[in-house]
Amino acid sequence: MYDAFDGENLRWEAVLKRDPAADGRFYCCVRTTGVYCLPSCPGRPHRRNVFFVATKGEAARAGFRACKRCRPDRLAAGSIEDRIAAIDWTWIGDGLDHDGFASLGRLLNDEECASLAAAYRADRDFRSTVTMARHGFGAGEYKYFADPLPPLVGDLRARLYARLTPVANGWRERFGDDKRYPTDHRSYRAICAAAGQARPTPLLLSYGPGDYNRLHRDIYGSETFPIQVAILLSEPGKEFEGGEFVLTEQRPRMQSRAHVVPLAKGDAVAFAVNERPVDGARGVYKAQMRHGVSTVHRGRRMTLGVIFHDAA
Repeated sequence: MYDAFDGENLRWEAVLKRDPAADGRFYCCVRTTGVYCLPSCPGRPHRRNVFFVATKGEAARAGFRACKRCRPDRLAAGSIEDRIAAIDWTWIGDGLDHDGFASLGRLLNDEECASLAAAYRADRDFRSTVTMARHGFGAGEYKYFADPLPPLVGDLRARLYARLTPVANGWRERFGDDKRYPTDHRSYRAICAAAGQARPTPLLLSYGPGDYNRLHRDIYGSETFPIQVAILLSEPGKEFEGGEFVLTEQRPRMQSRAHVVPLAKGDAVAFAVNERPVDGARGVYKAQMRHGVSTVHRGRRMTLGVIFHDAA
């Protein structure tokens, strides 16, 4: 396929023109400042100080940070496949192993966030609605998508599962479990169905003023994939205030540790559903993980939850 920005000369020409069509096709690393930029960045580096990389992950691995003028870290361009492929999954795996969670960066653009948030009003897309206060879960509401999932949600679920499976299988191995998760999500759904879990679990969550989500684990049966993903669809400070995403970890004979994960609109975070392996003096033990959302003070906070195991 023809690439209008294939080659050093064509890429530098795009930088000189500040061509927005090149944004997301490649990134510029500037040696003198230690930042990476979009081709359309208003900065004017010298050619001798610039080299090009294909992805944000490649720039980060080379030791460059995102430019604060053009904010390449806030760009969500290309197909979902391209965006997920551009993530540094080695770094994500390390974060999940070390902390039980890892930020994936911006995964959805503003239009996609708005489209998903607007879909909340279309009851035909969902199989059930849960009012949290009715069950003691907190305050707010969420809806589970019905099959077939919306194309965007289905694509995210299948592609993120494939990238997270190596981490999940590594955790099983460390726990001494010889079972392995299949590499494709369709095969994993068949395993869930055989366990009596055939209802899809991706969901949209809606929080208004005073709403919150108590610390919990999303377990729907005996079959559980150990990692899930949440994507924030609203802009903190503009569309809502409060509503921080919170994780807690409980290790044996220790007090709980809390993490507050900062997210911007379109940002995704991968995190442990229930428990994760931790190396101790006597071998590997299980750290218990829970997640929730603090009280929303103003506005409306919308979130897409991507859970990979199905429900009974």
